[in-house]
Amino acid sequence: MTELERALVALGSEVDFPAAPDLRPRVREQLERKRFARPLVLAVALLVIAFGIAMAVPPARSAILRFFHIGSVTIERVQKLPPAREAPLAAGLGPALPLDQAEARSGVRLILHARRPDRYYARPGLIATLLQYRGKPVLLVELQGDQTGLTKKFATPVTTVQPAPIGSFGLWLAGGKHVLFWEPTPGNPRQIVPRLAGNVLLWTQNDRTFRLEGALPEDQMLELARDITR
Repeated sequence: MTELERALVALGSEVDFPAAPDLRPRVREQLERKRFARPLVLAVALLVIAFGIAMAVPPARSAILRFFHIGSVTIERVQKLPPAREAPLAAGLGPALPLDQAEARSGVRLILHARRPDRYYARPGLIATLLQYRGKPVLLVELQGDQTGLTKKFATPVTTVQPAPIGSFGLWLAGGKHVLFWEPTPGNPRQIVPRLAGNVLLWTQNDRTFRLEGALPEDQMLELARDITR
């Protein structure tokens, strides 16, 4: 026992503390109120803590992000990319359309508060447009609902995949190329275009999945994303 501990023990034996109030009835009442809510809160807290710990450890983070589903998008790591080539951002999305026709064809009502371009692109369940931000073209794609397998990204091990602070959940892909696939129906994959893609910000908000792609750093992409959905 240290000198400080001995002094505190001696002081405790000399101080006359007032009688403690009986808190048992109040505690019992609070426990009864929280009895039903506690299991759910505890489960959510444990899940968040476990995910945070896992994402903080590089090997665990790599394993988690080897195959990851976010909204309508699936990210899968592979050692070798499928055949692909460099192409314009909107390649394979079909002809440019006015907004009303693009929304009718896709079945998706575009969310875009920042600006209104003149040309849009559409496929069933997918609407897209090209934006100009800080002098660079950026492709915005929006997917409605949780359409598992609608788009896929196959990233090489050099691609970094990190959580991004946007929406309900976000991911930032950078540092390598990946290839896009589009599945009009589950189990029927078809490439939008055999195209290599670069930096991408993905996030979900309500029942919508957003995807931004362009030659911008993460902070500028997040700035644009928040402007789109504000």
